[in-house]
Amino acid sequence: MSNNALNGTELFDNAPLPVRLISRAIMGDDPAHGWPHILRVFRYSRIIANMVEERMDWLTLETAILLHDVGRFLKGEEHHAAKSAEFARELLPQIGYRGDVEAVVHAILAHSFSLGVKAETLEAMILSDADKLDALGAIGIARVFHTGCQFGRSFEESLEHFVEKIIKLPDLMYLDVSRKLAEEKVKIVKNYINELREELAIHG
Repeated sequence: MSNNALNGTELFDNAPLPVRLISRAIMGDDPAHGWPHILRVFRYSRIIANMVEERMDWLTLETAILLHDVGRFLKGEEHHAAKSAEFARELLPQIGYRGDVEAVVHAILAHSFSLGVKAETLEAMILSDADKLDALGAIGIARVFHTGCQFGRSFEESLEHFVEKIIKLPDLMYLDVSRKLAEEKVKIVKNYINELREELAIHG
């Protein structure tokens, strides 16, 4: 466990300390979906929020960021976002959470690419956009292959994942500022896809 990962809990100065500590304990150091991902989503959220001229509830947003992927590390076959949302719904009242629990639950459910829940609040939109930004660019490429190794995907299968999901993410952004960031980052992915296709053709 790195010092940077440990020190990241203090960045969430609006979310309750128990949520920060529980999230850090559950998420672990997996670079694709664990605590490093949480920190990157937080930083993207700050970038987006600084460019949006609307007030938002940072308590809701930070809490949702911290808990949006815990379901990936919990037992059960249910969709990870649904598991994360239910975890939040059970946990937050137990710690005396003073914010809007259902607003957190909605943001968690709406962040998922595959669950299909539409974001209805600014906080949910920012979390969804920030989560998708982390799937783009150089880190996004690294995440695809890291996860691909975990699931035993071939390079060809990972290439299909880029085409079917990753390069479509800019079109799924809720906010204009997020879309502009995504359009720049997806260029890196598209260039990589072209190179990978060429090399796979040569060596295939």
